[in-house]
Amino acid sequence: MKQKHLESCLSSLPHRVFPNPKIELEQYPTSVHLTASIILSALAKGDAGPGTSVLDLGCGTGILGLGFALVQSDMVYLVDCDPEALELARENVDMLEEEELIGRSSEVEEGEEDGCLGVELVMAKVKYIPPKREKQGRGGGGRGHRGGRGGRGKKGKGRGGSNNALSSTPQNDLLYSDPNSNDDDGIPLPSKVVDTVITNPPFGTKQNEGIDVQFLRCAIRLARRAVYSFHKTSTRPFLLKLLREKWGLNAEVVAEMKFDIPNMYKFHKQKCVDVEVDLLRIWKDDEKEEDGAHDKGDGEDHDDYQNELSEGEEMPLGLCGHA
Repeated sequence: MKQKHLESCLSSLPHRVFPNPKIELEQYPTSVHLTASIILSALAKGDAGPGTSVLDLGCGTGILGLGFALVQSDMVYLVDCDPEALELARENVDMLEEEELIGRSSEVEEGEEDGCLGVELVMAKVKYIPPKREKQGRGGGGRGHRGGRGGRGKKGKGRGGSNNALSSTPQNDLLYSDPNSNDDDGIPLPSKVVDTVITNPPFGTKQNEGIDVQFLRCAIRLARRAVYSFHKTSTRPFLLKLLREKWGLNAEVVAEMKFDIPNMYKFHKQKCVDVEVDLLRIWKDDEKEEDGAHDKGDGEDHDDYQNELSEGEEMPLGLCGHA
């Protein structure tokens, strides 16, 4: 399927945006052009298409997962915790089935591909484990003598840098432990249930710090072959180090993009905001990683990443809804 044809099919979906988006789930639209590009990239690498199964974790209205169905992946699972989003996804599935764009056809001619065998919707929520941080007095032991990151405040009365340090606890060990070591992640599906998982997780704020990693752990557990996951470009060094050195997986940045966040919520002060985002591909076989600029910034340490997350941002950080 060519990109223009795939974009045309996705554009015909009755629900590509959320009528009532939920900020706590970071529900934002994903463009048809971006969706088609990602799916065709996965198809070229053998991670999608005939003979493969795909799961969209945090599917929203299902545009990403249904794109994989349109390129004739055998089976597609759409997983989300929002019943309203899953109802929209169900209506999108019904439309594609009515148009005979997905689903087994009884009129397939000899030698032709049989198309997607089905789409299954699953309501489930990735379990969130908030990281534990050390509690110390204001301004104590941070970066420099003015109270932590950026020297905010005077005479040690800023945001103490040590307040942002992760404490060594079993809870934090679990957060960054081997994805295959524990299947108690809230998703009631067996490990390695599909070939490929696509996920556009919440990027994490003060209220759900580290949730992007927990989506990633869950996705890796569910996939036999590969995971495609969206993350803020600023988190690239930490994530690549975590994936390669701690979890022993192959990982590369397959796309660098800017997500155009429209003015959708009352607290938005600008018409739109561009967020720099990486699309990571993680895989488990011995496939050779492509050379290039994917390793840029690998040396940045874990604490710097955690400090960045703890600061939070005024604007929304994720596009988890896949509208």
